[in-house]
Amino acid sequence: MDKMKKYYIAGNRGLVGTYYAQLIPDATGGNTGTIDYTNKAAVFKDFEKYTPTHVIINAATVGGLQEDLDHSFELMMRNLTIQNNLFDACDKFGVDRVLLQGSICSYPHAAAQPYNEDQLMSGEPYVGYLPTAMPKLVGMYQCRAINEKKTRHWRTAINTNMFGPGDRSGDHAHVIGALMSKFARAKKHNLTEVEIWGSGNQSRDILYIEDAVRAMDIVINNDIYDTVNICSGQEITIRELSERIQRISQFSGKLWFNKDRPTGVMRRSVDNTRLRELGWQPKTILDDALAITYEWYYANTK
Repeated sequence: MDKMKKYYIAGNRGLVGTYYAQLIPDATGGNTGTIDYTNKAAVFKDFEKYTPTHVIINAATVGGLQEDLDHSFELMMRNLTIQNNLFDACDKFGVDRVLLQGSICSYPHAAAQPYNEDQLMSGEPYVGYLPTAMPKLVGMYQCRAINEKKTRHWRTAINTNMFGPGDRSGDHAHVIGALMSKFARAKKHNLTEVEIWGSGNQSRDILYIEDAVRAMDIVINNDIYDTVNICSGQEITIRELSERIQRISQFSGKLWFNKDRPTGVMRRSVDNTRLRELGWQPKTILDDALAITYEWYYANTK
């Protein structure tokens, strides 16, 4: 990579930020994870200190479906504030390349699948995902607006369900983190069953974090597309995913698919044609990635 690049990772203590700093040699600048991104003055001071050329906007308050349902207003307002402060700083300090971490939740609930980038903003996202989806959609259009006005290269990565060691746990985690922590807890405490939300027939596109971060770095440095899906391009049902984790964990108990718990959308299939056109290919075998991730969850689950 060009040694003149200076990466700033806004939100470098989460899953994406942590791996970006580890896997991308240039991603050594930026914050230490200690500033409050809702404080515009603090954000501007950090940018003045680091003078970045590349900014990864990963800072956000995130959770799973339950947290979005419980705290929708607070999450939406906080994330809009964080995002706008970072965009203002990027604009003021003339940052040429920005990557906003978007969300697969931003796709319209009724959109045809597999999702492709041209469908964004063609309808309303699933109501349970609005606190996550709406700020990201606003940010995507902000990126497009500044690209047209000032000939910048601000990009949006529409991220699928990413997973890996170090992700969140419990019911407020995303799907794989929630499943991993449940199986790890069941195995440690000799439980006889694991509760899984929904029928198990829901499908998702999932991607190991190392493959995802490599994709993101391709997207921020591309000169063709302003919005790109970061995804595997493969569907897997929650039932199959649960059974794979069950085999990896050697859990011999029962899987209880609880249809009374919230499940989100029933299907999520995502097109990664643009990403592959930019030269990306996954390097990690799914079962290997799940095994590495489960090992971390088992070691870090009480």
